[in-house]
Amino acid sequence: MGHVNGMIVQSEGSRPHVVYIMKTLATVFPNIIWKIGGKVARTTWGGGFSAHSVGRACDIYLDANDPLDKRLGDLLFETFVTHGYNFKVDHTIWDGRIWSQSDGGPSAYTGSGGAHKDHVHVAFVDDHLDELPTGFSWILEQYVLPRYVADGAAADRSDGLYGKAFDPKTPNVRLTHKQRHKIMLKKMGMTGAFP
Repeated sequence: MGHVNGMIVQSEGSRPHVVYIMKTLATVFPNIIWKIGGKVARTTWGGGFSAHSVGRACDIYLDANDPLDKRLGDLLFETFVTHGYNFKVDHTIWDGRIWSQSDGGPSAYTGSGGAHKDHVHVAFVDDHLDELPTGFSWILEQYVLPRYVADGAAADRSDGLYGKAFDPKTPNVRLTHKQRHKIMLKKMGMTGAFP
């Protein structure tokens, strides 16, 4: 299992299109998303086919009960709905809502796996998934990130001051609020200002 910016990115076995989506998310939001999961050899909770089993789905782990995570999850869900056809999205599920190419939406989701309050699920249509998507990085940088920051969700994502920053030396170990302040102050050249 690999790490990108201290975050678990489970990309082994996923299609190149999906791997690119996962790694781009990890690069743009290094201190917010906890983990991104890809290919998993399993069926759905109800026993049906899972796009994860063939490497054409990913789960972006955010907590819908955390205001910062919820805001980013809402923005990502909106992005996958708005640009679904461009990024070959078959369906996406987040916080009790689902959108799909076949049924439209968003509409209420009560299917297998619950309401998806701990991750944004995105499955992709099996259409040229060996090709990288164009424009995804640009959409995140020019549309999603500015809205996330403008909403007061993250003042400085690189320091993770308002996000769930991780210890760069120990992947997936979250830093405390005090530790995040210390990192920010050190980068600003201020030490000893806070205990």
